[in-house]
Amino acid sequence: MANTFKNAYYDVTASLLPAYTAPSSAGNVAIVLTLRITNVDGANDATVDATVTDASSGESYVAYTMTVPADSSIELAGTSKLVLEAGDIIKLKANTASDLEAFISVLQIT
Repeated sequence: MANTFKNAYYDVTASLLPAYTAPSSAGNVAIVLTLRITNVDGANDATVDATVTDASSGESYVAYTMTVPADSSIELAGTSKLVLEAGDIIKLKANTASDLEAFISVLQIT
């Protein structure tokens, strides 16, 4: 099995869209080490929704209308980690476009 560290940057929009998809081959796993959301608006708070779409059992929220204060960051993976199976998808949505950025660090095990 190969271990590969990956990262992804994503501008969070006002629509719930994929920010990261785990490799789709059977047996692959991705461990999300960081799911950091940063509010780049210097004046206004924003909110974020984050879901994980599990290829076999549907979609569940990791965060729902969680407030990200102006000029600050929050960590959605927290002190725990998110384990994604093959084909699972992290989706993000902001209450307003252009205020939030996401940085995702992942260990892919293939």
